[in-house]
Amino acid sequence: MDLIARLTEEHQDYVIKLSTLAETIEGIRINGRGDYFIETLDGLLVPLTSQLDDHARREEDFLFPRILERAPDSPIPVMLEDHEAIREASQGFARGYLLWRDGDDDAFNRWVTFAETLRGTFSAHMQKENLILFPLARRVLSADEIARLVPDESR
Repeated sequence: MDLIARLTEEHQDYVIKLSTLAETIEGIRINGRGDYFIETLDGLLVPLTSQLDDHARREEDFLFPRILERAPDSPIPVMLEDHEAIREASQGFARGYLLWRDGDDDAFNRWVTFAETLRGTFSAHMQKENLILFPLARRVLSADEIARLVPDESR
């Protein structure tokens, strides 16, 4: 599986995780704080923070520079802006959630706002990549170049 296919597959995985996040928030709103919700959120914390950042870095380090070489007028600047907004929302979600989990009830609305922003921003961004950027990459890069777009640890 090449990097573009792997990134696309990861996008779908993040959609599922972000849907679980939204369902968990709704469950908390209806039922209040509970162990099940805390366990679910704890399980989402790493995937929606550090792993999501790793995903973005693979795009930025391996794919985006190659696209810019061949298509300097590509939407890469917009993608980078999206990545920053996603990182900001992800970090805000993590900070606020941890405060709330540890007993700061006032932090609930803050982390939920960040979580909702994360979901919306990521969903729109993923569509731009899947429907515009990745097809562009497949047009401007050869199959051999795409095959070589792998992080060093994946070789």
